[in-house]
Amino acid sequence: MNEAREIHDSFPVATAALGRALIGAGLLCSFMKGQGRIGLHFKGDGPLGPLFAEGSAEGHVRGFVTFPKIHVPSRNGKLNVGAGVGKGTLTVATTLPHEKQPYTGTVDIQTGEIGEDIAFYLFQSQQIPSVVGLGVFVEPDNAVSAAGGLILQAMPGVSQSDLEILEERVKKMKPVTELIRAGATTSDLAFEVFEDFKFRRLEEKTKLSYVCKCSVQRVERTILLLGEKEIQAMVGEQRPTEVQCDFCGRKYELSADDLKRLLDASKNRS
Repeated sequence: MNEAREIHDSFPVATAALGRALIGAGLLCSFMKGQGRIGLHFKGDGPLGPLFAEGSAEGHVRGFVTFPKIHVPSRNGKLNVGAGVGKGTLTVATTLPHEKQPYTGTVDIQTGEIGEDIAFYLFQSQQIPSVVGLGVFVEPDNAVSAAGGLILQAMPGVSQSDLEILEERVKKMKPVTELIRAGATTSDLAFEVFEDFKFRRLEEKTKLSYVCKCSVQRVERTILLLGEKEIQAMVGEQRPTEVQCDFCGRKYELSADDLKRLLDASKNRS
């Protein structure tokens, strides 16, 4: 999360919003078997603008906030992520191997706090009651000192009484970041909820890391989407064209000759 903050040079609310979305995307991908990606696109009317986070089954995450350097007043002494995101829609895109088009679903943003919105999407799209707890603790110097989350889903056959007990425990549970800052492990987080329930810890582990997939080839494919007329105009200007990746900030520079070569190659292929 600190790497994401440094890349985007984000202010606290943007850091918390993006961090929660990245953790949420990473957790959702943990349900996937094999390869695949899940993208969360929050299109709210808040000052942060659209927010996007993507995770992969390999544990790679990346994302961006449109306006990362925005101050949002606190609420009850806490970062007001909901006000930063605002009202709008959340679109979740799931891309599976060998599928040409991703499966997408869209719901209205409920609170803008990220976790509740993901839980609402899971219930609406899969009819599975879910609790999603996400947290990012941003220090006064803007550094992230704790970040984590959990997803609790009801499986078929669970009794209503057990559900009510678990729901009550989740409501009383301390914030995820408070537990992590106190040294809680993943088992400790599970124990906070399940306590006297029988549960088994899986040994499978996936390390989350901030990884961007940008490349010169991807930049060239993006430029081609502008169309021949626009690219010809760029060639005519006879000056380098600079493209910056939204996810990692890396800059790519293409000369007029590069653009002409790209356009000629595209014509030959067609």
